[in-house]
Amino acid sequence: MKMAESAQSQVSDQDIQPVQTLSPEQTALFREMIAAGVAAGRKKSKANPKMDEYVFTYARSVAVIDVEQTAALIDTAAAFMKSLMTEKRPILVLGSQPTARDFVQAFAEKHGLLSITTRWLGGTFTNFKTISQRIEYFKKLKADRASGALDKYTKKERVDFDRLIKNLDSSFSGVEDMTSLPAALFVVDPGAHDIAVREARRMKVPIVAIMSNDADPRGIAYPIPANDNARSSLSWIFARLESRLS
Repeated sequence: MKMAESAQSQVSDQDIQPVQTLSPEQTALFREMIAAGVAAGRKKSKANPKMDEYVFTYARSVAVIDVEQTAALIDTAAAFMKSLMTEKRPILVLGSQPTARDFVQAFAEKHGLLSITTRWLGGTFTNFKTISQRIEYFKKLKADRASGALDKYTKKERVDFDRLIKNLDSSFSGVEDMTSLPAALFVVDPGAHDIAVREARRMKVPIVAIMSNDADPRGIAYPIPANDNARSSLSWIFARLESRLS
């Protein structure tokens, strides 16, 4: 978080001077994005050359992401997700970083999407049958506890069940309704969730990703180049997505 805020403080609207003449609306939009820290990328030493097309310039060795592309790509990603939502096809939203969790959970809950805000369980996509069995077991345990079916066990056994339910809840609470592979994976910072991204690629699940210039864009169907580690940036991006989904 401190690194993201530090980079953000180094980027101002003076660092982006688009070649083409912008309308007052576009100028206001880009200044808003820069103020939110959306344009602040990683240092040049950590950059992935494959992300260069999304970098406008470098200011004091920090990447200045091309916010014109970012705004357009957010709209493209939103259109894709909106089409899936309209068809009632499931989307899994993933973000386990402290800066992303609240946004991911709120976004998923508002739109009835699947979500993971804790550790990704290896095999969630590639070993879906086993994961599904664990989810069903978790749901059954919760139902049995609620109905009193676990009351027949000793106090110690009930404590053990409560502990197990709590552990399973941390892994499966956001994916209880996942009965098939999702139609898309929406991830904040694919570099921090490389196992999930690899599984999605292997299972041919389209990926939408908020990603900085240190990420690998290969296999990302809908990239959103932006600061993926600052709350102000993520807040702006999710607000933009909301406006396009409404």
